[in-house]
Amino acid sequence: MANKIKLIALDLDATLLDSQKKISPRNLAALERARQMGVLMVPVTGRPAQGLPQAVLDLPGLRYAVTSNGATIRDWVEDRFLLEKHLTPKKSLDILDACWHYDMIREVFREGVGYLTQADYEILRDRYLGTPMWEYVMGTRQVLPGSLEDFLREDDRPVEELFFLTDSPESKEALRKHLSALPDIGFADPFPNDLEVMAGGIDKGEAFLWLLDYLGIDPAETIAMGDGGSDIPLLRAAGIGIAMDNALDYVKAAADHVTASCDEDGVALALEKYLFAE
Repeated sequence: MANKIKLIALDLDATLLDSQKKISPRNLAALERARQMGVLMVPVTGRPAQGLPQAVLDLPGLRYAVTSNGATIRDWVEDRFLLEKHLTPKKSLDILDACWHYDMIREVFREGVGYLTQADYEILRDRYLGTPMWEYVMGTRQVLPGSLEDFLREDDRPVEELFFLTDSPESKEALRKHLSALPDIGFADPFPNDLEVMAGGIDKGEAFLWLLDYLGIDPAETIAMGDGGSDIPLLRAAGIGIAMDNALDYVKAAADHVTASCDEDGVALALEKYLFAE
């Protein structure tokens, strides 16, 4: 089995990154061993490209990254985008208009930056200040002087995704059901209260398969690991799909195997079992 694996796809938060947003020494050593075997490691994350932590960017051999839940694939060595499947400003305005009455945080992601109103930024600050997530939020958000709608009308750049933070899983599911009536959109489900709205026909799994086709790698020659609902298409697309022990039960049910949690070197343990074992 070890000789057949050519690529490892890894979600970041709560998968490769532990609860402190760090990569453990054992995980680092496992990734270095895989690199020396000629195996590619590709981050496949809901984070925008500018939200990749320095610890990931510093990994030896890193070249490709799938970001924004599949909306963007970037070649870091050649500094170019291989795939960008984004929403138009008009479609984004239609989505915002359809859910104006929901009480939630709204963000528009463009070119790796999340734009939001001052009021919503203050809610995020209160939620994450003093946590490991705050550094990521600070590095990827920009407060607008006005509304999201004005921002979209005045700027014709495409939108990677819309991010909605609701107050409960029930509110999120109601929002998803409500927006499902709109054509040509898709959803990512990273956390229980969060819903990300993207262009239709793309998710982590579809972007992963696109990259494999670009590289000439068979899906059977891959391992993927993740923990969230948005990782399910990725886990199903890979030859070996592995869920973290900290994943929700429905994510574990969609995987081929379950490894230890992100705080217990789960990535390294999985590679030791499914890549390095003779």
